Amino acid sequence: MQAHPTPEPLRAGVFEALRDLAREGPVEVDVRGSCMAPRIADGQRVRVVAARVYWPGDILAFQSGDGRLRVHRLLGWAPGGLVTRGDHCPCHDGAVPAARVLGRVEQRVGLAERARAVLDVLRLVLHR
Repeated sequence: MQAHPTPEPLRAGVFEALRDLAREGPVEVDVRGSCMAPRIADGQRVRVVAARVYWPGDILAFQSGDGRLRVHRLLGWAPGGLVTRGDHCPCHDGAVPAARVLGRVEQRVGLAERARAVLDVLRLVLHR
């Protein structure tokens, strides 16, 4: 799910500036796409805050390899970075380096969502 008003990648330096702002306080981004629906709807504005630690089930905003800002759920960790996936996406994203994480969407995440994230990453590990 893209969390940027346009489908274009962020320009050089923009992500770093957003990450610096998120470390100071919440930043707001407009979400585009439906892969996190109904939790987050297309066009919804969400607040993103940086955290020291991210837990399975958290919804993260991060810069993907193609330069776009994405909002997907954290499933767990892998040697190359964090493992994320949109709630309605069939495949997980490639490993997301910690330096590419903007922050966590400021919404309460329930125990069931956290447990489902852990089970999903276990399925990925066992499948390999």
